[in-house]
Amino acid sequence: MARKYSLECPVARTLNIIGDRWAILILRDLFLHKTRRFQDFETTLPGLTPSVLSARLKELESNSVISSRNYADHPPRLEYFLTPKGRELGPILRALRKWGEKYVL
Repeated sequence: MARKYSLECPVARTLNIIGDRWAILILRDLFLHKTRRFQDFETTLPGLTPSVLSARLKELESNSVISSRNYADHPPRLEYFLTPKGRELGPILRALRKWGEKYVL
């Protein structure tokens, strides 16, 4: 489970939602692809266990950063996409990418 930070600071409150490595990488995938399915994340995020992936998706969805909809009924299967609130994280992810390109070899 993601670490919980003090609610006194807006940065800390943001970290409570997206301050996990896997959450950021899930968001990255959703910026690169309009929708993603559970198995898509499993393919592009090696090392991420299904239980952690499920927990991160639920957490992001409960905070209205992503949303889901059924793409199959039997069995029920979901695809995930960014909400308008989630799309507003775009500049943050672009800044992380730019910083990584400049400083991380």
